[in-house]
Formats: sequence, C-alpha cells, structure tokens
Amino acid sequence: MKGIIIAGGLGTRLRPITYYRPKPLVPVVNRPFLEYQVALLREHGIDDIVFATNFMADMIESHFGNGTGFGVRMRYAIEDQPLGTGGAIRNAANLFPGESVAVFNGDVLTDFDLTHILEFHANRGAIATITLAEVPSPNPFGVLILADDGRVKEWREPSEEAKKALAANPGLPRTGTDLINAGFYVLAPEFLERIPDGVRSSVERDIYPALLAEGAPVYGIAPGGFWMDVGRAEQLLLAVRAVLGGGVRSSLETERVGAGSTIDGSAKLDPHTSVGRGCCVGPNVKLNGCILMDGVKIGAGSKLSGVVLDEGVTIEEEVEIGSACPTDAATVVAAGSVIRKGSRL
Repeated sequence: MKGIIIAGGLGTRLRPITYYRPKPLVPVVNRPFLEYQVALLREHGIDDIVFATNFMADMIESHFGNGTGFGVRMRYAIEDQPLGTGGAIRNAANLFPGESVAVFNGDVLTDFDLTHILEFHANRGAIATITLAEVPSPNPFGVLILADDGRVKEWREPSEEAKKALAANPGLPRTGTDLINAGFYVLAPEFLERIPDGVRSSVERDIYPALLAEGAPVYGIAPGGFWMDVGRAEQLLLAVRAVLGGGVRSSLETERVGAGSTIDGSAKLDPHTSVGRGCCVGPNVKLNGCILMDGVKIGAGSKLSGVVLDEGVTIEEEVEIGSACPTDAATVVAAGSVIRKGSRL
C-alpha cells in the first residue's frame, strides 16, 4: 500500500501563522504537524509516501527531503495550479500506476488503527473506503449514511454557505451525532482512474457522488480513536493539549520545552502550554494553554491565556492577553510583533 498526503492548501484559517510557512509545517509541541501523519503511516507499514503539494512546496521538500531521516521514502507531486482534492490525488497517484493508495487529508490529527481500516477495505472488495468520525450535529463536515454492512448509501456534503453559517454561530444547540468524513481514504486503482488527470476536481463533490449513483462498492468505517481537524488557531491549541495530555497516541518523540529556552523559576506554565526553541520566559509570568514558537520573549509579570505567539514575538512586562477559556477563542500574535509594556488585549 502506498501513501498520499494532501498538503497543498493555503492555510487561510490559520493566518497569520501561515503567512511565512505552509500549514503542514506549523509546529505542534515542537514537531511539524505533518510529521504526525508520516509517523502514523510508517507505524502501519506505509513507508512509500507522496506529498501532494502546492503552496510553499519547497519548504516542505526542504524539511522532509527524500524521507530517509523519517524512516520512509518521500516523493513530491507538485501542482502548477491548485487541482482540488480529486486532481491532487490523481496527480500524486500517477507515481503509483496500478496500485491502491491510502490518502490523508493534511489537516487531520489522529491515531486511527490504519491496519484495521486497510483490512476492512480488502475484505469488502471496496473501490473506496472512507474513514469516519462521530461528531455532534450540526457540523461543517460531509455526513455519510451507511447500510448495516458499512456500504455508503448517501453522502451529504454541506454547501460553503452552510459552513460559513455554522462558523458564525458556534453556539447552535446540538441535535445528535453524525458520522463525518474524517479525511483518510483507501482507494483502489479503479477509483483513481475515474479522476480526470490534470483537471481540478473534488472527490467529495464530483467523484464519490457519481460512484454512489452507480451503486459502486464504496464503504465507510468508524474505527474510533482520536480525531481532529486542525484548521483554526483554537484547534491548534487543542491539538497541543491532546499531544501533551496523551489524548492522541503517537510514536513521535516531542519536547514540551524546546532546546535553548530559559524559564524563570517563578514563572507558572500550565500542563497545556508548549514552548519552542530559544525562548525566554521571565519572572512571575503565567501561561495558560499557550503556544510559544521559536525565539519568543515574555517579560516579567505578564499573563497569557489561549495565546499563540509566532516566531520572534516579544511580550514586554505586565502584559495581559487572552480569554478565561483558552480553547474557545485563541489570540494569535504574528511573527516578529512587539506587545508593549502594560498592554491589555
């Protein structure tokens, strides 16, 4: 089985963090996000991987190289123009002619049992198997309706207008649970051949609906385990919390405090805060659920909650930033910013 990771998005929901780096390289507990997916694929025997990339592709290739340092073989399928999920998968799969592929959406942090999913796919003789996660409804994801044997009967993909409405009203009452597309697919060669080569397309809106209308063997499986879409700053904070607290299982070794950082003995950091390399945290600082990227400096007496500080940020003395519940409303401070003494944000 070969692997594809779709890692070409612009990361607009994570700006300004993604102005100077591609979203797949945004650090989660001092490891680029994409390393978690690579480690999971390798753990389940998928060690020949292609990144479907576009935005800042050179930075991704510079980090991973040929994959030797990560225990895998790494290749790159670079799109001259964005091709959507369908076109990106087909472009990458051209490097594996005639073979089945396991496809990860580059936004997903999970510890799914991929071996179990691959076995389910093979046993069903599926043309495609879609991994599912259970989430409260309503939600902004594609919802799947399954038969008793796991065959997909219907795929309900929300419109962009519905997604925006949900984002604008996060406090809507929950009415139950849905099985949603969790962004990990197993695809047979017959499926890949259905995707137009070199043409922008969406597997969710163009390919799957046509196959379902024909009665093709498309299956879904909800294996359980941790799953999160990491596309916003609040979700980035939750991802750090999951890694530090053991909510998501990973074979990656992580460092809560990066090399070369100094933290004054009177500073108080809660268990959900991660600190990058070369940071300096001053006396009587209080950090609650924060992410410090490399080279951040925080002056004495500052109090931060639910704040993401990009590289090279300076927080002067007695600054207060953030909310009482840090994972509800994250504050992002752009790289190189200086927040002056006594500021309240």
